[in-house]
Amino acid sequence: MASFVTANLDHEIKGGFVVFKLDTKLRFESAEVNHKWLFQIEFMEADPVKDDPLSKIPDSVGFGEADARFIRHYFVPSQEEVELSFEEEFPAHLVDTEMGKEEVYANLQVLPLEAPPGFVPAKTRTNITHVDV
Repeated sequence: MASFVTANLDHEIKGGFVVFKLDTKLRFESAEVNHKWLFQIEFMEADPVKDDPLSKIPDSVGFGEADARFIRHYFVPSQEEVELSFEEEFPAHLVDTEMGKEEVYANLQVLPLEAPPGFVPAKTRTNITHVDV
């Protein structure tokens, strides 16, 4: 069964952009190695009432695309323990949703693709990184 060992989110401000840096470590069973997996990221802004999804695509452009807020990467693990790192760049105005710092985290999933029956998806949530845009 695939599982997350670690999932850390950080960020950097570059000009008018926020670059989110995601580092993860995953563990797979030996039977799950050498099969194709989907790594899915959903960035969220923590809110006392209801957390808000963040998207790299403005709502006006992504209108009608139900999954526009999900970022997808495909990979094939070559060993039982795998470290993956991603950088995702967002225009700062799409991250700046309220007054003050933004509390951003990511929901993560790894889903088996083209795999034998019995492979189980894994999911986790990262830490919160405080973005001052």
